[in-house]
Amino acid sequence: MRLYSESPAAGNVHRERVLEQIDELLAARRKSVDAERRAAFGPDLSSPVAYERSLGPYRDRLAGLLGWPLCGELPTKTTMRKKLVAEDDLGKIFRVWIEILPPLETYGLLFIPKGHTPFPLVISQHGGAGTPELCSGLFHSANYNDMSRRMVRRGYAVFAPQLPMWREDFGPAVDQLLLDRRLKQLGGSVAALNVYQIRGCLDVLSTLDEIDETRIGMMGLSWGGFYTLVTTALDTRIKVALTSCFFNDRYTYDLPPAVWLGSARSFLDPEIAALVCPRPLYVEVGNNDEHFSVETARPEAERVAAVYDALGVGDRFRYHEHEGAHEFDKADAGVYFLAGRLKG
Repeated sequence: MRLYSESPAAGNVHRERVLEQIDELLAARRKSVDAERRAAFGPDLSSPVAYERSLGPYRDRLAGLLGWPLCGELPTKTTMRKKLVAEDDLGKIFRVWIEILPPLETYGLLFIPKGHTPFPLVISQHGGAGTPELCSGLFHSANYNDMSRRMVRRGYAVFAPQLPMWREDFGPAVDQLLLDRRLKQLGGSVAALNVYQIRGCLDVLSTLDEIDETRIGMMGLSWGGFYTLVTTALDTRIKVALTSCFFNDRYTYDLPPAVWLGSARSFLDPEIAALVCPRPLYVEVGNNDEHFSVETARPEAERVAAVYDALGVGDRFRYHEHEGAHEFDKADAGVYFLAGRLKG
């Protein structure tokens, strides 16, 4: 019996064409979705006050898209345990455990500087594979460049929460993508869980005698920059934000959990940043970042700047390209921006 046979590569050209067609399909769909997203996002630009008042439905929509537990009410009862770790020349350092979603506790470090209370509070958010200890310089701080303590030195209380994304050096390694899939099966996402934890911690920390609840800021590197942007967009108690080495074109860097079902139809990075407006926002990127290109970040930042400019508050938005790699800027431009806008 004669049967036809051919080289295993004979069909490759057809499969290559399928991939090309998928790219063409996605490119066309993106154009359509971009127009849909921009048409759907239309806050009131008549004044900063009117703009802020018009953002409620957009915040609700973003929270709903991220899912459980963020789309529900914040907890009415939380508990906190804290333990003094050390007292050094800058002040006191506590390990804290805040139960927001029983039995889950959010672990973190709380720095209370020396001086007269109450202090402004800054949330200092580590990035992927990181920890509160790492971003706070309790040992070699990698690319964080002593991020947390740079604020403590200036007289600000700092809370550095632990999100579930550490590497095996710091305990059993966390598979963030696996956790995200498990939460999505339940109607949530790892992004929703993490933002919910940060917001719940603010509920507790803002009641402390040492903290001035009217002066709260947030900063973060890499994935911490993502959580800084989203948390600030959703929580107006945060008065100023610094996001480092994450803001970019989300089509180019479509990294979960920073993408979700239909995100391009609703909120990409510029729209999320526009939910921070008219509050001050500092976006920094590294010219030598090995993970993200400044070339794709610039046009997205221009879109955000246009919103601030339209409201007459262009000085409240700053986009900065530092000369470092994927790291928190060694220079103090961002720190000055954050500190200056939290002064009493």
